[in-house]
Amino acid sequence: MRYSLPKSVTVAAAISCGLVTTAQAALTISNAKTKNVTCTGGVCTPTGSNANLNVGELQTMLASSDVTVKSSAGTPTLGVLDAVTWASTHRLTLDAYQFIHVRAPVVVEGVAGLTLITNDGGSGGDYIFESGGYANFWDHASSLVINGHSYTLVGDVKTLANDILTNPQGSYALAKSYDASADGSYTDVPIGSFVGTLEGLGNQIRNLTVRVRRRTGPSVGLFSTLYSPATVRDIALAKVDMSTAWGGFAGALAGYNESGTIIHASASGTVKSKGKYSSAGGLVGLNKGDIVDSSAAVTVYAAHAGGLVGTNYGEIDFCRAAGNVSSLHDAGGLVGNTLGTGRIFQSYAAGTSTATEESARAGGLVGYNDQGSIIQSYATGSVNGSIAGPEAGGLVGFNKARIEQTYSTGSVSVVYPPGGGVVGVDRNSLGISDAYWDFDTSGITDPFQGAGSPYGDPAGITGLTDAQLKSALPAGFDPNVWGQSASINNGWPYLLANPPQ
Repeated sequence: MRYSLPKSVTVAAAISCGLVTTAQAALTISNAKTKNVTCTGGVCTPTGSNANLNVGELQTMLASSDVTVKSSAGTPTLGVLDAVTWASTHRLTLDAYQFIHVRAPVVVEGVAGLTLITNDGGSGGDYIFESGGYANFWDHASSLVINGHSYTLVGDVKTLANDILTNPQGSYALAKSYDASADGSYTDVPIGSFVGTLEGLGNQIRNLTVRVRRRTGPSVGLFSTLYSPATVRDIALAKVDMSTAWGGFAGALAGYNESGTIIHASASGTVKSKGKYSSAGGLVGLNKGDIVDSSAAVTVYAAHAGGLVGTNYGEIDFCRAAGNVSSLHDAGGLVGNTLGTGRIFQSYAAGTSTATEESARAGGLVGYNDQGSIIQSYATGSVNGSIAGPEAGGLVGFNKARIEQTYSTGSVSVVYPPGGGVVGVDRNSLGISDAYWDFDTSGITDPFQGAGSPYGDPAGITGLTDAQLKSALPAGFDPNVWGQSASINNGWPYLLANPPQ
């Protein structure tokens, strides 16, 4: 079966593209010798396969003039593999036929310019700051242009907040990584509503502390609320400490993503929201927008708690979470509860999910899947029902909706049934198909207990031994979506477009 994606997810094609190493696929910038590249009039283009422009030669040209490095249809990807630094007033333009991959620092030391262009002749491309890759500007008077849009450079959270207060529709970029411990502890949300664009350029905001104690049920995060057409991308929030004492929504990046788009974002740290109506996630508290190729390794606590998102009505695609989650009502390794038309697509979770109250739901991926869909996803974290009565499943605690091409491997521990290898309680009307669990690692060895209730539920759920799950892709798994290798993901199936990080 083929699945349609929201238009914002077209950028996710880059996730699986990578910087292809075949000779004719990429033009690279690295410390290696220049090969099959010609530079004329400040424009450098490939002349053949295995094209590379030497960093030193590029920096020498930038000392005296603007330089454009332009890929072609034969080399659609443009990759920065080693650090590029220049202190002159000149502009570097990276012009890609399709993709730009930045795997090393690009540092603008002078009052100069950087331009990124994707899909110049091609389509479906994007720019991606991979591990170790980022862009820094030493002077905020420098110029950044991405696909024709100019950005205001900012260096800290308070400046960003003030600029957005003046122009919430603006386009902003984080000029460098910032340690927010200098700001102390925020007693209110740093930035309120946002409808513009924030480009992180692969940089981090570290040690952001927000502790809101008022009783108005606030949305707590770096941003309170993201509204369409807001886009936040290519940013990491490291070692956050977010909390709200009186309920509401809490997430490292945004308390409430009403209709915005989040791409290539990550978070680590702690997020808490107290109160029986609270929702908290490692990245977003309540999501009604799109979240693409994003991740969280955050410890989360709330009534509805998820490793990435607390409550989801929107799209979560190619995402992952690794933080431990505990909840009064719904605990999920990725999402606490999925409602309405919410969807989880090609995503996974690895953290522990714990239900702390009677009749709470806990799942390795989702605590409560009401009307949403879970497609081509998996969970490997443990699921704990800490007291009598919780509904716990390796993948989903309580399910009423569609699940396809999924598996779970985490241990499922309950004081009192129901508990299931895949689903704690199954009340779906849309169907479960090609769902599997691991007999050996889950501790649930009864082949009729794929769902804890109803016992013997045959709704497309199958148990496999650990050896079986690692020996070949399970029946019904699309080999164009799933891969398998003894050296990847502990030998269990993994997503080709979202491999383990």
